[in-house]
Amino acid sequence: MKACIWLGGGDFEYGDVSDPTIGPDDVMVRIGTVGVCGTDVHITQGLFPSTPPQILGHEASGEIIEVGANVSRDRIGENVVLNHSTSCGECESCRTWTVSRCERNMQKHEFFAELASVPNASAVPVPDGLDVEIASITEPASCCLSGVSRLRIEDDAVGLVIGGGMMGLMTAAFLKTHGMRTVAISEPVSYRREFATQLGIDVLHDPAESSVEDFIADLTNGRGLDIAAEAVGRADLVAKCVELVRPRGQVLMIGVAPAGAPLPVDLYDMQYREVTLQSGFGRGDVFARTPGELAKLNLDGVITGRYELRDVPQAIIDSGEGKGVKLVIKPNG
Repeated sequence: MKACIWLGGGDFEYGDVSDPTIGPDDVMVRIGTVGVCGTDVHITQGLFPSTPPQILGHEASGEIIEVGANVSRDRIGENVVLNHSTSCGECESCRTWTVSRCERNMQKHEFFAELASVPNASAVPVPDGLDVEIASITEPASCCLSGVSRLRIEDDAVGLVIGGGMMGLMTAAFLKTHGMRTVAISEPVSYRREFATQLGIDVLHDPAESSVEDFIADLTNGRGLDIAAEAVGRADLVAKCVELVRPRGQVLMIGVAPAGAPLPVDLYDMQYREVTLQSGFGRGDVFARTPGELAKLNLDGVITGRYELRDVPQAIIDSGEGKGVKLVIKPNG
């Protein structure tokens, strides 16, 4: 099969590699769509730990074309989205943390390729009403859903998401579907702000036109936000979220900051106002139900760039420059 192999830095090699093997409890999937993730970008920039050479890509959907001996052949032809890890449900991490941090986890996420073999349980059916191409955003969306699901959203709550990339848009959308009365988003790119309205976001903020402090003061009559979510991955913006919430407000970290980044926050002020800082990293326990949640949203046009497999390097550059809403790779054309 063809694949695009990361060699380190921004270097990739496109060419032939051996087809993946399929075990008795596995399924073989013809990859239709792979999302380009901020993590892929950060890996090539040295901001996220990873060791070359390897095939990147962990946001995929496609069609089952072959099954192992222990898997029903009825699954052949099924459209699925791929969870890139497994879970045992029995280890300490599964029981007290999350199944996505299983200690016996088998990682399967080499999806910048034409084919992938994954455990049967990791191939989640795409529900009716959700396009299989759009279903490829399940992985990042599940990270947002997991974070939002752990918040306390009270009646008449007002929230803000800083950052209108894929993670910010999904976080804002799930805040809305989880009962938040007013959801605002702050994003400098106009077409991302415009797309937010399609997801039911109530108020848009352009940071080039006014400060976020003034915007939130006007929005909340000086009271402060109930919830603020940072979806960029900048420590200074997490600190800004702490400033913007009311006493006993909540801050959700969805964007992933570089390792070692300090949090420049006034701890006395944060403690005095009893602000809760909640971090969210990964899919939690919600991956399997995320496609159903996505099917409730108007996601037409969320994919704004499609690239051939050989063009993974350019797609990663474009994603890093904030082009479009969601950029994807089409390994099989």
